[in-house]
Amino acid sequence: MTSTTSNTVLSPRERRKAIVAAAAGNFSEWYDFSVYGVVAAVIAVNFFPAKDQFVALLSTYIIFALTYITRPLGGLLTGWIADTYGRRPALALTIAVMTVATAAVGVLPSYAAIGVAAPILLLSCRLLQGLGAGGEYGSAISFLYEHSAPERRARTISYLVSSTFLGVLAGVGFASLLSAIIGNTAFAEWGWRVLFIIALPIGLIGMYIRKHVQETPEFIALRKADELAKVKPSPVRDSFRSHKATMVVFILAIGIYPLITTTITSYFTTFLVRTVKIAPSEAYTITLITDVALILAALGTGMIVDKIGMYRTLLSGALLVAVLGVPIFLIASGGHSASILAGVILGVCGGILAVPAALAVSQMFPPTVRVTAGSFSYNITVILFGATGPLLGVALTGQSGNVYAYGIYLSTIALVSAGAIFLGRSRIRRVDGIDAHSSIPPESLVNVKR
Repeated sequence: MTSTTSNTVLSPRERRKAIVAAAAGNFSEWYDFSVYGVVAAVIAVNFFPAKDQFVALLSTYIIFALTYITRPLGGLLTGWIADTYGRRPALALTIAVMTVATAAVGVLPSYAAIGVAAPILLLSCRLLQGLGAGGEYGSAISFLYEHSAPERRARTISYLVSSTFLGVLAGVGFASLLSAIIGNTAFAEWGWRVLFIIALPIGLIGMYIRKHVQETPEFIALRKADELAKVKPSPVRDSFRSHKATMVVFILAIGIYPLITTTITSYFTTFLVRTVKIAPSEAYTITLITDVALILAALGTGMIVDKIGMYRTLLSGALLVAVLGVPIFLIASGGHSASILAGVILGVCGGILAVPAALAVSQMFPPTVRVTAGSFSYNITVILFGATGPLLGVALTGQSGNVYAYGIYLSTIALVSAGAIFLGRSRIRRVDGIDAHSSIPPESLVNVKR
């Protein structure tokens, strides 16, 4: 296979544009995730009958959980587009779908206006949002992964991971700021809608940026080599036919990451308020500190992964959570100051896991099925371990009465992941530090004409 002559090494400006383009949709996804959680009680009042507020709130969270149903389908659909037509079209689709679905929630009529049609429309928007979000993470990671120099891939991916929790911080921050400016009454009446409508300009900016970035060198090289033009199995069929074992290893190996993510974004605040009896405003502040700790840890871990590899970092992170899962919640039960320390420890653990887990989404699969297999596997992992985490946390703590019950569950899943990482080490280590799956010679990846 011959290479062409045009140099395609990205300039620093193009590299920054690629990072911003990849992070834009991820930021938008987690901004929506955060805002929905913050205003869940207000949504319950607006979209469900007012007879039983507990049932209304429960219904709001059920709709939130149902969003996860469409995520694997979104991963397969977007993956097929990304692996067949390119990473850029997939990224354009996901951010457009998420933007429309999120902003639409802000203009939906209430239950008082249109009755039962209101929660049906809300559910439709959330399912559509899940469809877009299902393909966003895998597409964005693969896009950035293929645009990065091999020796800087983990560091570059760490910026994308950080955008996740910047989205969470933005959602909580905007909600708090708007509520403080207009007051709680106005916020409950109409202010909450502004938080969703803001997703429209955020998404439009993201779409503009994504429209003006280049396709990845690796996908272009594959296309120029006519590998994508030949008669071959679809990415979806090929993923399940040829990469089932790797997908299973992936799902179990990174299972602890979505669990610790939802622990930080959802359960930890609930634990502090209900079990430790910390005031909600203080609990939110501690959660924000936890998010900041995760972002800083992720940025540092990116540099470490580039030095020692994905396998050792992922295994170390899983074992660290296995050891610290119970102590974190024992420490948090000691009061406000102790909870801050526990939150920082939890955030650091999450940051250590975040980068190698994200890297695995792309690095464990060949480029012809990278987004399809990676997105689908990641979304199944989120459903199995992430979506169930807060619910199990409330149930375990409530049933047992032990402050460390959830910590035991966290440590158990961490041990499962550590076992899968160790037993599946041959599949992980063979691609550790290099893109061993690439069928394109290295010189073609940097010398292919656009």
